[in-house]
Amino acid sequence: MKTLKKYRWPLTGALLGALIFLLLYGVRVLDPTSVDWILNNPSPDPAQHYLGWELFRRSPVHLPYIGANYNAIYPFRTSVLFTDSLPLAALLFKLLGGILPTRFQYFGWWGLFCYMMQGGLAQAVIARIAGVQPTFGRGDKSKAAIAIIMSPGQTAKLWGSVLGAGVLVLFPALTMRTFAHEALAGTWLVLLALYLWLRSDELMSATRRACLLWGLMGLLCAGIHLYYLPMVGLVLVGYAVRRALQKRGPAAVLLPIAAFCAAALAELFLLGAFAVNFAGYSNGYLSGADYLGLFVPWLAQSWEQNVYMGLGAVLAVVLAIFSVVCNARKAERFFTAHHDGVVAGVVVLVLDLLAAGGNAITVGGKTLFTVPIPQFLMDFWEMFSSCARLAWVAGLLLAAAACGLVLRFWQKGVVPALMLAVCAVAQGWGQRGELFNRWTDYHYYGFRYENKTLLTDPAWEDIAASGKYSHLAFASFDFEHDEFWDLVDFAADHGWTSNSFYMAHMDGNLAAVTLPGELNELSADTLYAFIDEDELTRNSYDLHYYRLDGILIGSVEPIDGLEEDPAPEVPAHTMDLTKSDLINAHYADGSVGLETGGEMMTEEWTLFPGRYRVTLTGSGFDHSYIYARYGLINEETYKLDIDFTGIDPNEMTFEFTATEMLHYWRVAVHTLDDANVTVNSVTVEKTG
Repeated sequence: MKTLKKYRWPLTGALLGALIFLLLYGVRVLDPTSVDWILNNPSPDPAQHYLGWELFRRSPVHLPYIGANYNAIYPFRTSVLFTDSLPLAALLFKLLGGILPTRFQYFGWWGLFCYMMQGGLAQAVIARIAGVQPTFGRGDKSKAAIAIIMSPGQTAKLWGSVLGAGVLVLFPALTMRTFAHEALAGTWLVLLALYLWLRSDELMSATRRACLLWGLMGLLCAGIHLYYLPMVGLVLVGYAVRRALQKRGPAAVLLPIAAFCAAALAELFLLGAFAVNFAGYSNGYLSGADYLGLFVPWLAQSWEQNVYMGLGAVLAVVLAIFSVVCNARKAERFFTAHHDGVVAGVVVLVLDLLAAGGNAITVGGKTLFTVPIPQFLMDFWEMFSSCARLAWVAGLLLAAAACGLVLRFWQKGVVPALMLAVCAVAQGWGQRGELFNRWTDYHYYGFRYENKTLLTDPAWEDIAASGKYSHLAFASFDFEHDEFWDLVDFAADHGWTSNSFYMAHMDGNLAAVTLPGELNELSADTLYAFIDEDELTRNSYDLHYYRLDGILIGSVEPIDGLEEDPAPEVPAHTMDLTKSDLINAHYADGSVGLETGGEMMTEEWTLFPGRYRVTLTGSGFDHSYIYARYGLINEETYKLDIDFTGIDPNEMTFEFTATEMLHYWRVAVHTLDDANVTVNSVTVEKTG
């Protein structure tokens, strides 16, 4: 009871976080056996995170890489780190795998945990900056406790710190990432680092203890998501700067940094981060933040570059500045007494904004200049190319500091608490559309929790029960289809391996070139899946083909009880026009309309060697330029030599021969003048 009383205010902040979470997402996400709400997400990311865990839980363990996943891109090795499956949680539950149900997810509880930690730590940080501490009860006769008990407005300010925590619980990055990119919802890690920094004189009076605590922070960050290593690392730099200003000596400054880095690197080694196949490469581009984007919501150029701190947080910053100006003398005394912390905080803000800006410095939607970055540095930044996320540190620090300063400098009873209540309401109001969407998605729409798998034919379970198969192999690397995720889910549920999966920092070029080699040596224990354009190559391989739920599968041996799918004389497949990239064009009734200066680039396909015929139907083709191209990502693109065998304003046909695998093959249509062009269909046939 004494412990609960001592920490009742952070616990109140945590309860506020839990309440907001439950209001937004309800309790059904907390059912560990409920996974359909994950698989039904419009984004493939949650499915990647869950299925990455499912494949990892049944993957064999080969020391020293305890985090290696041998089932996701069999027979190659990846790491649970790169499926963003919360490695620490995945390792824990892998140990319990024998007693867990076939379908088990921990992401719902992780979301609740993040909201509670965000609320509890935000309250603790705000209270620390505000200079208020929880009372320890009348039984505590220490001078500090008596002073706290006797201080006027203490309880009101503590409640104010809880209301300020509401601003950070509704921090936009946490809202956006929850159940979209779950590992990145751990923004509380930054708050935990700030808390350790603010209480470092008490918690880390000895350098050895500082090394221990910051080493544990390194383990937490590496075991949750790579991006939190630089985020928390920046806060650690602030801690080190403060220690340097306090003249604690080189050991107190440098050893905690060394402990943080050493612990993180050791964990990453054990997770297999440095021993994976298909590891990503640098694209030479950093997705940086617009510095004013912290305060202005519409400046983000993309979802990844949205670093807005929220309307309530911006209001809190304004109120904090007003409070400081109105209490200039008190503020001067405060900042003088805490000059080491203030200087360190400014250093963190400056370094964070420099890191988050990337190599293109952008302010107010205008790129001021671009910094040339050496290739060796870009090779390092390949892990953090979405560097705009790093600005979350600045947003969290500014929001927490602002709430704390409002409470510290505004002395009139409940007024500062009411101010922060207004800030919390404003923070929610500014996100009302997004918050309402989440409420409806997780409360109102029951179909989110329904099993909507495309694999409804009972024959799938018969195939699994036969015991003949232990591997699932896709003909090519292409995860842009619902069928892909349902098939991987089927494989994971039955303990099979999959030869294809999507991972963070993945070299898609290497995967695209390598994975089709699965068809070079056919195996009886493998079920082959031919999705979309892969159907064109069915006549090239001596397999028994079947069609279940519209999906073409192949097997070396006949599958008992199933009727084989008739082999077409000329395999053909129609492209999905809705997956095309358009410029000055639009979708209409299943067709694409190109206007003046219009351009259409179809979806990307992998074509096996052979002879092909492509037919485009529509209108206005006599006012267009049509060609086909292919080429690996970020490498040279090649135009194919094509022969037009049919020329008509309403139908164009061309043929070509692929002497090698064509990766990321596309058809392009450009308008030549002011006449409109319509594309109704693009059909590809493999004629030889």
